[in-house]
Amino acid sequence: MAALLAIAPISEVRGAIPLVVALSNSHWDLALGVIVSTLSNMTVPVVGYKLLDLLDRAVKSRLAPGFVKSAYSWLLSLGRRRAGKLGKASYTALAVFVAVPLPATGAWTGTLIAFVLGMDRKKAITAIAAGVAGASLLVFAASYAGLELLKRLFLL
Repeated sequence: MAALLAIAPISEVRGAIPLVVALSNSHWDLALGVIVSTLSNMTVPVVGYKLLDLLDRAVKSRLAPGFVKSAYSWLLSLGRRRAGKLGKASYTALAVFVAVPLPATGAWTGTLIAFVLGMDRKKAITAIAAGVAGASLLVFAASYAGLELLKRLFLL
C-alpha cells in the first residue's frame, strides 16, 4: 500500500509516510515502510521521463493538430531559454523544490520541470532522488513527532 501511495502523483511520500507511521506496529515495520516509500518514489522520474517521451512523440507526430504542435514547441523553447540562465544551480534548485513537502512539489512535478527545461536526465534524476530523500526525512520527522505529540496529549 505504501509503495502505491508513494508512486501516485498526488500523494507521493507526503501521503505514504504518514500512513506508514500511523499503521506501523514495530520499529522494523516503520523503517521498512519508510524505505519502501522513499525508494518507490525515487522511481518516478524514470517512469515520468518515459511517459513524457511518449507524449513528445505523440505531439510531434502528423496526427497532432498544428496549434498543439506550436503551443508545445513554444513552451519547450521558452523553458529551455530560461534554463540556460540558471546554469548549474538549476539541479540544486530542482532538488530543493522536490524536497519541500507541499502539494505539487514532488517527483512528478520535478520530472516535468526538468523535461521542459531540457535538463540533463541523469543529473535531473539524481537531483530529484536527493529531493525525494529530503522530503522523506522531513515528512517522517513531522509525522512521527506529530503522532507522538497526539499520544502524549490524549494519553494513548
